Amino acid sequence: MEISTLIPATVQKLFDDVFCTMLAFDDAGVVTYINETGKKETGHKEFEVNIQEVLPSLFGQLSDIEGIMAQMEGKEMSAAVYRKNCTCFNADVKAVRIQQQEDYGINVVSLLNKQYEVYARQEIERVENTMKETMKARNEFVANVTHELRTPVNGIKGHIKNLYNSEPDQEKRRTLDIVIKCCENMEKIISNFLDFSKIEAGKFEINEASFNFRDCINHVIDTSMVIANEKGIKLMARVAEDIPECIIGDELRIVQVLNNLVSNALKFTSIGYVSVDVYKTRLKHGRMELTFFVTDTGIGVSLEEKEKMFKSFSQVDGSITRKYGGTGLGLYVTRQLIELMHGDISLESEKGKGSTFSFNIEVGVEGDVSDSDAPSVNMDFLTQGGLLFGEMESLDKVYVYGTEENIKEINTNIEKLSLCIDMGNWEKAEFFSDTIKSLTQDAERDIKSMVLKLQMSVRKEDYDKSMEMLKAVRQIIA
Repeated sequence: MEISTLIPATVQKLFDDVFCTMLAFDDAGVVTYINETGKKETGHKEFEVNIQEVLPSLFGQLSDIEGIMAQMEGKEMSAAVYRKNCTCFNADVKAVRIQQQEDYGINVVSLLNKQYEVYARQEIERVENTMKETMKARNEFVANVTHELRTPVNGIKGHIKNLYNSEPDQEKRRTLDIVIKCCENMEKIISNFLDFSKIEAGKFEINEASFNFRDCINHVIDTSMVIANEKGIKLMARVAEDIPECIIGDELRIVQVLNNLVSNALKFTSIGYVSVDVYKTRLKHGRMELTFFVTDTGIGVSLEEKEKMFKSFSQVDGSITRKYGGTGLGLYVTRQLIELMHGDISLESEKGKGSTFSFNIEVGVEGDVSDSDAPSVNMDFLTQGGLLFGEMESLDKVYVYGTEENIKEINTNIEKLSLCIDMGNWEKAEFFSDTIKSLTQDAERDIKSMVLKLQMSVRKEDYDKSMEMLKAVRQIIA
């Protein structure tokens, strides 16, 4: 009886497509079916070979095939499989008996060539070794290049600072100040690349020591306050009262994480505020968990874009890189640092309505403290002029054209744009022209058209046309 009378054609097709050899034979040992893989592997054909010739070590006694199958079924065995040309290969063998009648059954065995497993392991090992060598070479290259870049950048920055301090002309000092800030941005990029190469090489370490936590947070705010003031954005920080004055942790890396998140928030926010809030969320066995919230009222991201945020060399799309700059490494390094401090990071955001990055880390505490799982509630302000609830409510009105808040914000940005054009700072001028466009998105058609012309003039760095269009926009808005 052929296997085709026992197994449907669809099942035979499945057998033909599997990676291993499939054989079926009757109780006399005659092979009645071999799948396509088996024919190529062994050279045998149906009804031309006996199972004893294929698996002599397992089927030496053809008189008791049913008994042999009963012993083999459900077990994984290893045996030599002989080809038609008398060569052989070791295989993993599995067997099953399909009982058709009381005195008749069909037997099926699968044979997986062990050499394939050896080849696969060798190939995996080869690929892993190649990847390790490639990663090592890449990390060494990144480390060497960034070190080489740091030297000339520091040299340029040092000489420019000397020129700045000795230059009486205010216009030239503004230009030199822009060069200094460009050098500082380059230093941040270099630091991110160095940290990235250390993290990838597994050589990054967290060094804990005692430090004043509130001074640390104030330092973060002070570092970014100039940028916030230039953009007219409120920047504030609040720390829970029950967080100790001094904690034990890696101050340098905590500052680095916060600077990355705050600078990102400021970069993508044109109106509103950026805030840093810190809570104590757990205290166990002398280790305290701190949870941070960095909130902004910036451009936000969609649900689909969130998946890219923490990947290396990734930003949500190319237009973000062109407009705002960056390598896409900052958030990747940030996440790795947080994980090294036994924490994790998450993002809640809505397109056009801002973002909140929340992360937690573990730190040590000094002295004897009682364990508590209760989160802290009371907050104390560390910066002056914190955002009041009423101000947050009025933020939505800023984008409604014609409201008092909207007109005030437009005029503020017009004044800043005028100053930037006059100074020749076209990068900042483009930012303020983009903000004016977003503030007039619900305006009448002629106003929107005039603002668009202003935006185009600024992008072309056309001084006369930009000032002409700015004057027209100011008059029509007033």
